[in-house]
Amino acid sequence: MSSSEISRIKERSKSRKKLNEIYDDSINAYLIHYSCESFYAAPGQPGVGGSTRVTSIAVRNLKSAQTKSWSIHKSAELKGQLPSLAAILPAAVPMTSQVAVPPAAQAASLSGATLAATLDPLERDMLDGYFSFLAMHTESTFIHWNMRDDNYGFSALEHRYKVLGGQPTVLQDHRKFDLARELITLYGLRYAPHTAPSGRKGRLMSVIEMNHISDVDALQGGDEAAAFVSGEYMKLHQSTLRKVDVLANIFDRTHDKCLKTNASFADKYGVHPVAIIELAKSNPIVSAIIFIAAVGVAILNYGKIFLALFK
Repeated sequence: MSSSEISRIKERSKSRKKLNEIYDDSINAYLIHYSCESFYAAPGQPGVGGSTRVTSIAVRNLKSAQTKSWSIHKSAELKGQLPSLAAILPAAVPMTSQVAVPPAAQAASLSGATLAATLDPLERDMLDGYFSFLAMHTESTFIHWNMRDDNYGFSALEHRYKVLGGQPTVLQDHRKFDLARELITLYGLRYAPHTAPSGRKGRLMSVIEMNHISDVDALQGGDEAAAFVSGEYMKLHQSTLRKVDVLANIFDRTHDKCLKTNASFADKYGVHPVAIIELAKSNPIVSAIIFIAAVGVAILNYGKIFLALFK
């Protein structure tokens, strides 16, 4: 048996143990998802060059399902600035308010400075709320989907907050649980295709469709960015909220070992004796069968020895 196979079995065992520990302490665990601008410039437009603007964030407690959220739209509403938000992106009007936008405002060609003057304070207010919450929960575990780098991740949120003048709370890595990577550890690389049967991109969408998980309002990453550009802030925020619900559903099914995947027995357990032992350790029924079989063999052997002694 190769060392890589042994390592994978060990990593799978660690992953299952960590997942169970999080579930057992679920009151101190949160699902998190956030949406942001597109990472790519629109066709025919120059690249922005700076960090991508965060547009909404949601966290959901794994135990209670209580959810807290922050968004540019919510900050604008609380500050009485929905008209300003609607004015810079007229498409926002049907989704956010009934404020009439003057034709001159609709026709205006807005500079980056104009957009920043309106959106930066609202984004800062949104991130103030998120980092205040995080500062009170640094000992909690945050379950996420691929939030692992400066492009999209906890460090990206920290960087964006610094750009806007904030001092972020830094969550330690051992408090982060990347569900996307853990599913690969548990089920192998082939557990889900990168394109769902409906044509939607990403393994998350594939898992959703394979397990018939309700995902009304959930948008793909690119569609979330497009919703921001078109001013559909409420639609964007609803997608963020739905995503944390979906992640909670996937986490629970993974813990219960009822998540449907494309993983074969070999993908999940390997085909070597060590893998069989791993299966037995993780499955009480299999363990019981092996134990009973071992006892039966022992009794049979002792019987043969006893008969031999008295011949």
